[in-house]
Amino acid sequence: MSNIKELLNRRYGYFILFLFLFWLKTYMAYWIEFSLGVSGIFEHIILFINPVATGIILLSIALFFSSPSLRKWAMFIMLLLMTLLLYSNILYYREFADFLTFNIVSGTNNVTTGLFASIFEMMRIWDFLYWVDIMLFVYLFFYKKEAPLAEDKKEHKRRTKAMVTLVGVLLLVGNLILAEIDRPQLLTRTFDRNYIVKYLGLNFFTGYDVFQSSQNSQMRVSADESDLGKVFNFSAENHAAPNPEYFGAAEGRNVIVIGLESVQQFLIDYELEDEYGQTHEVMPFLSSIFDNEDSYSFENFFHQTGQGKSSDAEVLGELSLYGLPKGSVFQSLGSTNTFHSAPNILAQHGDYTSAAFHGNVGSFWNRTDTYQSFGYDFFFDAEFYDVSGDRSMEYGLKDKLFFHDSVEYLEQLPQPFYSKFLTVSHHFPYPLDEENVEFPAAQTEDDTINNYFVTAHYADQALKEFFNYLKSSGLYEDSIIVMYGDHYGISDMRNPELAPLVGEDPEEWNQYHDTQMQRVPFIMHVPGVGNGEVFDTYSGQVDMLPTLMHLLGMETDGYLFMGQDILSEEHDDTVPLRNGRVVTPEYTFFEQEIYDTETGEALQEQFTEEELEELYRYRDEAREELSHSNEILMKDLLRFYNPEPLDGLKEIDYLYRDQLDILEEHPDKETSLIEQYGGESSMELYETDAPELEEYGSGASYEGSNPPGRPE
Repeated sequence: MSNIKELLNRRYGYFILFLFLFWLKTYMAYWIEFSLGVSGIFEHIILFINPVATGIILLSIALFFSSPSLRKWAMFIMLLLMTLLLYSNILYYREFADFLTFNIVSGTNNVTTGLFASIFEMMRIWDFLYWVDIMLFVYLFFYKKEAPLAEDKKEHKRRTKAMVTLVGVLLLVGNLILAEIDRPQLLTRTFDRNYIVKYLGLNFFTGYDVFQSSQNSQMRVSADESDLGKVFNFSAENHAAPNPEYFGAAEGRNVIVIGLESVQQFLIDYELEDEYGQTHEVMPFLSSIFDNEDSYSFENFFHQTGQGKSSDAEVLGELSLYGLPKGSVFQSLGSTNTFHSAPNILAQHGDYTSAAFHGNVGSFWNRTDTYQSFGYDFFFDAEFYDVSGDRSMEYGLKDKLFFHDSVEYLEQLPQPFYSKFLTVSHHFPYPLDEENVEFPAAQTEDDTINNYFVTAHYADQALKEFFNYLKSSGLYEDSIIVMYGDHYGISDMRNPELAPLVGEDPEEWNQYHDTQMQRVPFIMHVPGVGNGEVFDTYSGQVDMLPTLMHLLGMETDGYLFMGQDILSEEHDDTVPLRNGRVVTPEYTFFEQEIYDTETGEALQEQFTEEELEELYRYRDEAREELSHSNEILMKDLLRFYNPEPLDGLKEIDYLYRDQLDILEEHPDKETSLIEQYGGESSMELYETDAPELEEYGSGASYEGSNPPGRPE
């Protein structure tokens, strides 16, 4: 204690104390909160020193104020901002296994609406440690009214301040040199933000990210048609011809796309053991469709989303392009870019009407603007549902109610239609809704994992009810039903706790296992087709649109797609993930590491330098897709390319809030299901056990012309 007092009595003693405390909590977070993949003494040294350089530079700003009071406030504000940055990233990383970027933060209206209620779920009891230095600062300088950084030798004042900052700059330069030695071209080649934080620190990453974001905004301005050349050539060479056995198998049918929120592949046919040793199948209905003779299902199908999560899955599935390396396409570019999307393409190819259904507000992830840019004729968001009271959870309308209430609008769509349903009940943090709990929780130390299985079962029940309605109404036989898992449900941080439930040892769990867990279900269910199969083809969400179009009998060779038809004999079984990792049936690639995809064995030391270079080239060629996709989106290159099928494309010139009038006056409304029923609603055919609908009766429609929440 006397040593601390002696330190504080020295000039810059307080500066040294708070720099040390900030370094300590940052270093602690590196090990406790973030999975940075540190290996070898060299990387440990870099990780140890990287919080210091930017910490000195930022805190030294306070030294340049002449007044002790101003120095106090400047140091407090800088320390508080750095702590807020650190802690915000900790909370975000706990769920998304990624770091906050400028594009995410600048879109807080789209994100925090849904995430705010989840913040407390992400907090831990030890989090107060990240605020100890702030509390100490408040105690010393606001309660004790100490005057920090007082100087008794004015002749050394300016020189010393400059020297402190210079030390920080020199340390930063040294840090950059060490990073370049261990990871050449870190800032130009890396696809993984973890590497920048590991080598250069969180503060540096944030500044670098802001700089990159400002640079990206200039890309669109400087782009022209000449930038299309390489992208067009890649897309043409990447095209996979359709398989005649499947081409046109669903021609002319309605398309019903269902985004399965947070559903991972391991849930297919998965049986959970309860506390009494009895087993229960988690998603029996989805599993039965996965293994159905009328389904084309894919067991090695990977989500390829980035920070945009569910919205990224929509970009991948409806544009055959990847999400952005930082932020969300919907949020950053959805209001301004030109898109060759599934609704646009199907409208021109087959005169499809299009509609999206989502029981959350349209502003979430900027969906309203983006869907207009995609060319959706109709978008039914929370404004068109009763989302009051216990009908909704944190991310929107409960799934059973969502499917049930959507029927009123679905039956009015002129056929053929392209429709998309985004479910939300099975969403982190998987809150339990007691009146709908009919499944046992898992028995782990993590409530999020335990409840994950409960909400998955509820989502499965809701899906079954919707399928039953489709069959009863007659839509089933006339449709192709596409179901996909949008992204992981259990994050990398929680996977070791999940490991025993999937037959793995948590002590041996590593980044290889995390990557293999990114498999999600993909099912294309075509009633009556009869030649369904579970394919072991390695594929990803970017392949969804070309596969769908070929099943509908539509050619894809005129479009700038990054994906390929999975059913094509020419399909490339190489799957790039958004973070730059690459998975093939033989190898799983990280940065410099290679694993055997089947066994998980680390292989890099088994190859010669020449063999490694050849394999790395194979990996880098796969990543080329990511680069070309980035070019298309960030430079808005599709504004310069208009394939012939899209010549007659028209923009949506009305607001979705006015869409019921547009639907009522649609020239093809006689083809809708409700017109086929002589103007009578098919809502009576919908059977559900949702307790929230008991007042209306199972399967009953609302009395009157408008249900609660529907606009007049």
